[in-house]
Amino acid sequence: MVRLSVAELEAMTLEQRLGIIWLQIDDGCDVTEFPMTILTCTNLTELFLGYNYLTSIPRELGNLVNLKWLGLENNELTSIPRELGNLVNLTHLHLNSNKLRSIPRELGSLVDLRELHLNSNKLRSIPREFDKLVNLRLFSLNHNELTSIPRELRNLTDSTDIPDIPYSSGPEFTVVAGETVDRVIGVNTFPDLGRLCARFF
Repeated sequence: MVRLSVAELEAMTLEQRLGIIWLQIDDGCDVTEFPMTILTCTNLTELFLGYNYLTSIPRELGNLVNLKWLGLENNELTSIPRELGNLVNLTHLHLNSNKLRSIPRELGSLVDLRELHLNSNKLRSIPREFDKLVNLRLFSLNHNELTSIPRELRNLTDSTDIPDIPYSSGPEFTVVAGETVDRVIGVNTFPDLGRLCARFF
């Protein structure tokens, strides 16, 4: 992995940037604008831009189709371009701890995703198209403003016995392979039931 500042990246020749496969610009770099030079690193497979102050991501990021791991956690993002749905080789996508209010349905095309981190945002809904993400092993949604979960997301597990119980955005919940949907997507803990429950629409 190459850890660089934005200035160091911009000082590199195109040939040098094409040789970068793993790039980290995070945790202390205090980046406020997406470094457009990254878009010339077309052989990137892992990109880490977490723990910065990014407020937006260019749609051209969707052209880096070799990406398998994209870390954008702990920024100030309020939206994500739908073009990220073009990153069909992604296996890990970290968007947690931002200010996202919605997620583009096009991300449902990322069928190779194994981990999707959306926790600690301001999400009010999850696209039905996420039912295509059948390879997920970790799907984190806790600490959002969700009021319901699409019924289609049942397809992410083997469970079909889902109670129709309202929930809030309080306790943590995470999808883990092999768990039932009410353990996986539920958000409201009922002490008398001793379990997590979910409401589907």
